[in-house]
Amino acid sequence: MNYDLRTLSDRAELNDLLLHLGRALDEHRFADLNSVLTQDAAGSTRNGTGTGRDVLIAQIEAGNKDHTRLLHRLSSVLIHTDDDTATIRAYITALSGHADSLVPTERRYGLARIKAVRTPEGWRISELNVEPVFVVGR
Repeated sequence: MNYDLRTLSDRAELNDLLLHLGRALDEHRFADLNSVLTQDAAGSTRNGTGTGRDVLIAQIEAGNKDHTRLLHRLSSVLIHTDDDTATIRAYITALSGHADSLVPTERRYGLARIKAVRTPEGWRISELNVEPVFVVGR
């Protein structure tokens, strides 16, 4: 595959966007998702389906706030850009646990299907859908 400079730049920015998503979750910095998601972002997570950035952030926070230890890893990331839109497909591994133990209480594995759009502030996620594949523990 041949990539021009703009495509390479877009792919790097989109990859960074995913890293910011994971960091916001892992560090319980849910307000940081305001700079990751568009105002009208929609999606499906383990806590339901929602539309609107505030609704989606509340959904994401509800699924993660009860665990003091979080680790989210995105792998096998495939990014396709088409001018000012992008689609991203990645596997997501989410480990959840508590401060008193290094052993996770839950391990979740899923497939993330993401749509992103170029905004004046940079790339932002407009659609975030996580399909569960495996869940270990509860």
